[in-house]
Amino acid sequence: MADGMRIARYTIHAVNDLHVVITDDLADDAPSVTNSAASVIEDLNSRLGGLGRRRVFYRDSVMRFDELRHENGVFLGFAPASPSQQEAFRDLT
Repeated sequence: MADGMRIARYTIHAVNDLHVVITDDLADDAPSVTNSAASVIEDLNSRLGGLGRRRVFYRDSVMRFDELRHENGVFLGFAPASPSQQEAFRDLT
């Protein structure tokens, strides 16, 4: 796991009982949220004292929001955000 220690730089915009919304800082010297998704979920889980059932959404490099699916802080995969979610999260950020 050579790349295991490298993690995206990201900004947390919203945290509530239902979801967490972050944006990728797109740092040149760090991987993207997309490319370090498992590490980002692990980091958020640690920083927030557990993700529980909260859904995690992030804005990627093309300014679209997607979900980082997880189960209790373990990354499972990606899912697209709906058009209404895109609009709501854009307003948040």
